Amino acid sequence: MDDHKRSFKCEKCGACCRTVGLIEEAKFLDRGDGVCKYLDKNNLCMIYEFRPEICRVDKMYKRYKNKMTWDEYLELSYESCDKLRKYEKDKKIKEDRSE
Repeated sequence: MDDHKRSFKCEKCGACCRTVGLIEEAKFLDRGDGVCKYLDKNNLCMIYEFRPEICRVDKMYKRYKNKMTWDEYLELSYESCDKLRKYEKDKKIKEDRSE
């Protein structure tokens, strides 16, 4: 792997793990409701050391390294995290309104 100056700092919010049903490549992780079957109640991965590449920011970079720098990739990863958290918040608001 390339020598990266910065590493991805996961906030362990679980948003990516609660939306695996939205990503075709991650659907095999879906427990049936869009949530990863390996996500525990504390938003931690039960197979963290053995998680697939789709769950590894550093490993997934190899797919994009010819298109962007590591820093650009990190920024896009953080933006994706923000969008997933917003998606969850908006979904919750919509669900609460419909009750």
